[in-house]
Amino acid sequence: MFKGFTSRTDEFFMAIRFNNNMQFFHENHDWYEEAIRNPLKELAADLGPAVELLDPRLERRPQKVVSRINRDIRFSNDKSPYRDYMWLSFRPPRTEQSGTLGLYFDISATSSSYGMGIYNENRPLMNGLRRLLAADAEPFLAAARPAMREFTLFGSAFKRMKVPPSVPEEAKPWYPLRGFWIEKDLSRTDISTPALVDEIARGIALMTPLYRYILEIEPIDDADMP
Repeated sequence: MFKGFTSRTDEFFMAIRFNNNMQFFHENHDWYEEAIRNPLKELAADLGPAVELLDPRLERRPQKVVSRINRDIRFSNDKSPYRDYMWLSFRPPRTEQSGTLGLYFDISATSSSYGMGIYNENRPLMNGLRRLLAADAEPFLAAARPAMREFTLFGSAFKRMKVPPSVPEEAKPWYPLRGFWIEKDLSRTDISTPALVDEIARGIALMTPLYRYILEIEPIDDADMP
């Protein structure tokens, strides 16, 4: 059962930032397990029922949901072997994760948040959304409004894409997006008690109509767009 993150969580993330080497990590592996990995696994397990209610196809096994702290440095100029942040990712198994709709929670020494979205570009899906917004945006807006009262929209956009005049003002920020995510920031108080489980479960309920709307969008290739 999740009990909350502690000051030792922040202290480990700060320590690995300034001592980013294998010797330090191996000497402090118990600290990492106690302050970072075990609480993340407990949080993932406790969120399982809320995630299953949203979409039973999403991966919920804690050992699969919790990110690795090891960085893939094979093609990176930054050869630091460890991250100074971690996350939970609830997405369909055996899919290309960054372009697939899913839920997440992330934590570092200085910030924490949770949300839903598609981190990288997914043009066919967003083309499908664009067509729906241009035809009749109200069903989308009805699905999005519960979440957007508390969450903030993020995503890279096509800078020169014209928004059709049929798209209402409320929906215009969504129209030119390549991908998107909606996110809510959490305070250190928020993440320090078991109530974090209830907060994220409540947020998942708010995001459910939008999640299900996005899931039903028919992808459209660029060649089929006007």
